[in-house]
Amino acid sequence: METQITIEEKDVGKRLDVFLTERDGSISRSAIQKVIKHDLVQLNGRPAKSPHEALRVGDLITFSDEALTANDAPFVLLPRPDIKFEIIYEDDDLIVINKPSGLLVHATVRNEQDTLANALLAHYPPIEKIGESPERPGIMHRLDKDASGLMVVAKTNQAYESLKKSFQTHDVEKEYAVLAIGRPPHDEGTIDLPIGRSTSERRMAARSQPIEGDRPAVTHYSVEEYLPGAALLAVQTETGRTHQIRTHLKSIGCPVAGDKLYGPSKSPLSIGRLFLHARRLAIHHPKDGQRLEFNAPLPKELETFLAGLRKRDNVSL
Repeated sequence: METQITIEEKDVGKRLDVFLTERDGSISRSAIQKVIKHDLVQLNGRPAKSPHEALRVGDLITFSDEALTANDAPFVLLPRPDIKFEIIYEDDDLIVINKPSGLLVHATVRNEQDTLANALLAHYPPIEKIGESPERPGIMHRLDKDASGLMVVAKTNQAYESLKKSFQTHDVEKEYAVLAIGRPPHDEGTIDLPIGRSTSERRMAARSQPIEGDRPAVTHYSVEEYLPGAALLAVQTETGRTHQIRTHLKSIGCPVAGDKLYGPSKSPLSIGRLFLHARRLAIHHPKDGQRLEFNAPLPKELETFLAGLRKRDNVSL
């Protein structure tokens, strides 16, 4: 059932999450924050940007009662040995994997139990106690479900804290192979635009004029190959915002091929998946500081698509 609430004078200035918690004392504040962060609470007809939003007279809050109650129960991650993933490297402290396209990294507000996190728990049960969240034990960063490539996972809390610091200080090198529709404005460039939730749609947006809640984001790209109607890019990110590469490339008129959320509704480049692959990862080992570099070639389906694209004479955009 959907509930709508109009804010009155007595509630002006309250945080959105605080207001909803006070309204229904049977639901925890953490559950309410979770559904807000997953765009399941609307404020004046758009997804609320943050649990911290201050309320004003006349604000209209809309949400599903089922969404709130479903996320109030403690999350219990289940091991899934049937979910397979490729291990590139493993020792006592960490695992480096090559995530396939189509595999969700960890549960969302829907509490999925068919994720990489479930597979990791089956592979190494002690990982359940690692990190800060029961939904994503040991997981240091994420890739979109339809993206593929390299990820590092911590197996101990000491490794988790060390790798966390490395990510915060930008000491982790990540490079992506991305096929962009169209031709970028330059052979190489930097996109420095803050990213936040769209004010009109349930997705992210890069804005030249930031609004409250936007966070800095920097992406570097260089063209490796021009192809009919597209360009193969090497992409590095300084920050790790949600959908950063996808929103930044859309902002310069070159959405990622196969992107159903940010790309054109009808694309001449039909792949069946997102052409975004994390192909290189370099870290310093959390125990001895040794630099480790890993590489993962393009998946076969992306190589095959590129080979076919190279044979085309022209693609009309």
